[in-house]
Amino acid sequence: MSAVLRARGRDFDVDAFLSGSTLEPCRIYRRGEPRFPGSRSQAPLLEKSGMHVVVSAADFHEFPKQVVAATAFLLAAAEEIHRLRTFPGVEDLILDFGIERRDVAVQSDHLPADLIRAAAALGLGIELSQYPPRDVKDEQSPR
Repeated sequence: MSAVLRARGRDFDVDAFLSGSTLEPCRIYRRGEPRFPGSRSQAPLLEKSGMHVVVSAADFHEFPKQVVAATAFLLAAAEEIHRLRTFPGVEDLILDFGIERRDVAVQSDHLPADLIRAAAALGLGIELSQYPPRDVKDEQSPR
């Protein structure tokens, strides 16, 4: 998964929201849980609760496909995303594109107006998270 919708907030009751939602999270976390579950050290605790929902399964190097899928997702799930945006405790609602960092002098990635309009209408921020490219020897292994 490389494009996700992230919702979080200090007083966001994720379970209450999801009890009546059609959104299917790929990750859920709750305030007070360890930041690094399973760690033997005294890991810091999460200060916010939240969830992530996949909006595009296109790979990191397929940013244009991510954009098309994300735009379609926002339009199809607009009513439910609006409910999430206005749900008590939600502080941040972000559309995050995981993209591959390219070996170029200037990396430029375009966000089309249709995507920006759909995200703005729902009160979403947009983030581009750049990841290093896979090594040739690492091509077979999943990210």
